[in-house]
Amino acid sequence: MTSPTLDLRSAFAAIANTLSEEKIAHAFIGALPVLAWGRVRATTDIDVVVVVEDNWERLSAALKALGVEQHKQIGPADETDSLPDVAVFYTSGDSPVRIDVFIAKTQFEQAVVATARHATALDVSVRLARPEASIIYKLLAQRRRDLDDIDGIFEARRIANDPLDWRFLEHWSAEWGIEDRLAPYRVRYGPSE
Repeated sequence: MTSPTLDLRSAFAAIANTLSEEKIAHAFIGALPVLAWGRVRATTDIDVVVVVEDNWERLSAALKALGVEQHKQIGPADETDSLPDVAVFYTSGDSPVRIDVFIAKTQFEQAVVATARHATALDVSVRLARPEASIIYKLLAQRRRDLDDIDGIFEARRIANDPLDWRFLEHWSAEWGIEDRLAPYRVRYGPSE
C-alpha cells in the first residue's frame, strides 16, 4: 500500500505525533520555533533533534511507515558511534518535504530537548526548542536569514512581555565560543542592569 503524499504541515503533524507515540524525546528546531517565538516566515523543511539512545531503528521504521524515507546520513565523526549525527529524510510525492533528524549527542542538544516547550507552529501543538535555544542555533549558523530570525525572536518576545533567559544565552554562547556573536544582541535587547 502506498503512503499518502504529505505536505509540510501534514508531515510536521505526522512526525510530531509519531515522536510522541514512540515516546522519543525531541524538540523541533530551525524555522518552526521561529514561527512560534519570532516573526512568521516561510519554510520548506522540518528540523528536529531527538534523543534516541537504543531506539533509532524503531524511529526509522515509524517514519518509514509514514512514507518518509531516509536518503542519507551525515556522520558519525567517531567510527565507534553507530548513530548518525544527522539523518536526512524525504516524504514521498511530487513535492517532497525534507526532514533533517539531528541525533542529540552534545550537552547543548540534550539541553535543547530537555528544555523544549509545548507551543503551536503551523497550527500544530508540538515540542519546540525554547526561544533561547533557537537563538543559539541561529548564532551558530550565521546566515542572513538566521540573523533576521534572531532579531524577530528578540522583538516578538519583547512585545509579548516574555523576557528571554540571558543566563541560558550567555552560558551556551560561552560553551560554543560565540560570545562575540551574542554581544550586539545584548546591547540592543539585553536586560538593563
